[in-house]
Amino acid sequence: MHSRPLDIQGITGAIAYLGLYIVLDWFSYVQPVLKLGITPWNPQAGLTLAFLVMYGPRWIPVAVLAALCSELLVRHSSVASLLVLGVALWIGLGYGILSVFLRRWHLSFPIRTLGAAGRFAGAALGVTLLVAGGYVVLFMVAGELPPEHAVESLPRLWIGDLTGILTLTPLLISAHEWRVGLQIVKRHRAEVLAQIAALSATLWILYGALDDQLRFFYPLFVPVIWIALRWGASGAMIAALGIQIGLIIAAQYESGGAPLIDLQFLMLTLSLTALLLGAVVTERADALRTAAVREAEQRVLLAMAPDGVLAVDSSGHVRMANSAALRLFGDAGDSWQGAPIADWLPGLILARPEGRATLEGRRKAGGAFPADIAWSWLDTAPSGGFLVTVRDATDRRRAEAKLRDRDRALSRAMRFAVAGELASALTHELNQPITALVSYVRAAQILAEPFSVEEERLSATLGKAAQEAIRASQVLRRLRDFYRGGTVKREDVHISALCQAMAHSFQDRLRRAGATLAIHIDSSVPSLTADATQLEIVLHNLVSNAIDALAIGEPSNRRIELHARAEQNLLEFRIDDSGPGIAPDVAQKLFEPFVTSKADGMGLGLAISRSLVRARGGELFFQPSEHLHGACFVIRLPIDYAMDEIT
Repeated sequence: MHSRPLDIQGITGAIAYLGLYIVLDWFSYVQPVLKLGITPWNPQAGLTLAFLVMYGPRWIPVAVLAALCSELLVRHSSVASLLVLGVALWIGLGYGILSVFLRRWHLSFPIRTLGAAGRFAGAALGVTLLVAGGYVVLFMVAGELPPEHAVESLPRLWIGDLTGILTLTPLLISAHEWRVGLQIVKRHRAEVLAQIAALSATLWILYGALDDQLRFFYPLFVPVIWIALRWGASGAMIAALGIQIGLIIAAQYESGGAPLIDLQFLMLTLSLTALLLGAVVTERADALRTAAVREAEQRVLLAMAPDGVLAVDSSGHVRMANSAALRLFGDAGDSWQGAPIADWLPGLILARPEGRATLEGRRKAGGAFPADIAWSWLDTAPSGGFLVTVRDATDRRRAEAKLRDRDRALSRAMRFAVAGELASALTHELNQPITALVSYVRAAQILAEPFSVEEERLSATLGKAAQEAIRASQVLRRLRDFYRGGTVKREDVHISALCQAMAHSFQDRLRRAGATLAIHIDSSVPSLTADATQLEIVLHNLVSNAIDALAIGEPSNRRIELHARAEQNLLEFRIDDSGPGIAPDVAQKLFEPFVTSKADGMGLGLAISRSLVRARGGELFFQPSEHLHGACFVIRLPIDYAMDEIT
């Protein structure tokens, strides 16, 4: 079984308490009733309560022992007397119960609020009356106090204990803050000395120059009120304690003055006044200090706030603006004070207690900006008003626009992906019919051989049909492979042959459109490692678009030119036409999926073409044609593109 550790601090405090209790009882043993412990001022009661509040009710036996020793040493009572033991137990239990209540209420010392002072004084008043009544009854029952002295003894003992508690207990419990008080005395030495001189002079006049102390006691309230207003509850209780000590000393050496008990009634009034007034002053000082701290914090918060904050009175004029608001509206001087809020936010109408809106803000130097506004009614202002926050919405709107653009791009990408899946599915479904179509065309060629002598065009037309069917099958297969896994066929492509074959496939369409296609291939153009079918798809799509564009132009000037040249490590194709060109608003998003200027177009040709060119490490872009004054599409492909870079 573990033993409890020795409480050195509690034992030391108990020993000091015992010694100080006996000294205070001896010092205040003035004008007793029948030489009993019934005196006008009992500071030992305040000491006992302070000891039990600080160390806890488990030290009640020490309080009982102190009361017993005091009866024996100060009043020389009999050791074997049960009355002395009963009185000591009654005092210890009474103030022990009061200490329990004070500890449960968590009263802070020094007392800082009027409510705490009221609870402390009320509890002390009730318990001291109970202790005094029990004390008197015990002595009456034991025959030590005649009944005719009971009426006199009860108020004397009650006032003595209550005054002792009011003047001493708060000071003893808060004695650990003596360094703070010493610093105050050092900083305000002259004022403290003046207050001590005023108290001393008043006491000297009361006892040294006047015979009727009761009549002229009230001037003592003046220095006490002065001290209470200046230093709060602690200073007021120190002043009351000083007056009490002065009264005790004067009562011991002054025989012709007023009875001390009569002065103690006035002293109780003075002590209560000092306690309550000091608590009010302390509470107000704490509230002002807290308000000052909060105001400083709010100023810092307003200064650090990224949003503009305005305080607007009920008439719509600006009372306060933080630095962010001044920067936002561009007003760095003092001219903003009292300015109408309509000068900065012309569309703001403060018709509701609170709300939000997005309005146009105006800067002092001119210019406007979108502003997100929020406001709320301030009912703490003297004449009412509003607190308005302002945030520049330019960045938010820009971010929202970017988000909308991203959503549109994502939507287009999704549609493009769906188009790729659709192309793969169509390729799979059309592959067999196209193969059958080629077989039927070949069979038709065989069947038409006997008639080829009479009709040469029949055999040529069937041959062209077979070639186009085979080409369509290859295009669909390569598109399917590309969109499924980015697969590209690696082969040497002869640029001149590729362009001539592509141009040959457009002969009939060019003739119907009344247009010409001129091909210019520089002799320096080398062969290219690429997917011939994919490159043909790109050139075919660009020439086809050019033919469609020529349908709008003059029939006499319908020209298309295809130039191919090599420069450094780049192979460049240029497809110019003499059509009307492309509108600027369409040109900005020309290569986006599903963007087209054709009534029956899908808007996928250029997007697919750019994807195929970029898969080869190149680039496809648009620019106005300089010599044909129509549209010009430029393809640039790297010549020495590493084989392992083609996936």
